Amino acid sequence: MRLPATAALAALGVLASCSHAKKAPPPAPLPVVLPLVAFEAVKVEKLGFVGGTLAFRARIDNPNTTPISAVRVEYALDLEGSRAAQGAIDPALAVPAMDASGAPGTNAFTLPVQVRFAGLPGFAKALAEDREADYALGGAVVFSTPAGEVRVPMAQAGKVTVPKRPRIRVEKVVLRSASAKKIVLEMRIDVENPNDFEVPPGRIGCGLLLSGKEVVRADVLVEAPIAARGGASLPVPIEISPIKAGKAVARLLIPFTSLDVRVKGEAVFGGVPVPLDLGTSILPGG
Repeated sequence: MRLPATAALAALGVLASCSHAKKAPPPAPLPVVLPLVAFEAVKVEKLGFVGGTLAFRARIDNPNTTPISAVRVEYALDLEGSRAAQGAIDPALAVPAMDASGAPGTNAFTLPVQVRFAGLPGFAKALAEDREADYALGGAVVFSTPAGEVRVPMAQAGKVTVPKRPRIRVEKVVLRSASAKKIVLEMRIDVENPNDFEVPPGRIGCGLLLSGKEVVRADVLVEAPIAARGGASLPVPIEISPIKAGKAVARLLIPFTSLDVRVKGEAVFGGVPVPLDLGTSILPGG
């Protein structure tokens, strides 16, 4: 049976419409196996008393049959439980596809992180205890793949070298004069820098405790940097009012050979605190 021309045209239109409706969808993106990010080492590239630069080296393994690129590394670093640094870098790193034997393609990057020690609550404790500091690094590596951007979390924890605290001691406390109105002492504080870099200028604030009671406070400025492996000797003149200090200083008004005292307070160099709790003696002098 032959269709009229108008019917044939209509049938062709219906067929074209059906063909359009059943058009195959675009191919799905290539499946992507997540790359592996593994840290290999952390190195202190630059260290000073107020901060330093840590370099984290990481390896990337690509188990896919197509190359990928690391386009961004986002990071956050905690030191002794406090946030020390955060940010992102663009490594622009190409990672080749796995080879014919099935071995993953590999490449590596180094993440430099600058750290300032001032203002980190836990850092003072590590400094006072002369030990390495605990760190925790977290974040993600962002990859560009045939399936679009993918994020791979990264994490690493361990210990890292930090500066050594300055060695502070009270060389001597000498009684220069004593009367019912005024007691004059001279205290000498020695500061030794055990580091291979200089310690910046700072200040030392402390209280003198006699019989467990603070009888006077003293402050001294460390006006010049303390050279690497060097030291400084700081005289600290002290005046005590017996009226204000009360019975605690009565022993300084009578003859004695030696009186045990404590010096408590804090030294601050470049914004980094160093706690003080030192024992010494007051000696009679001329």
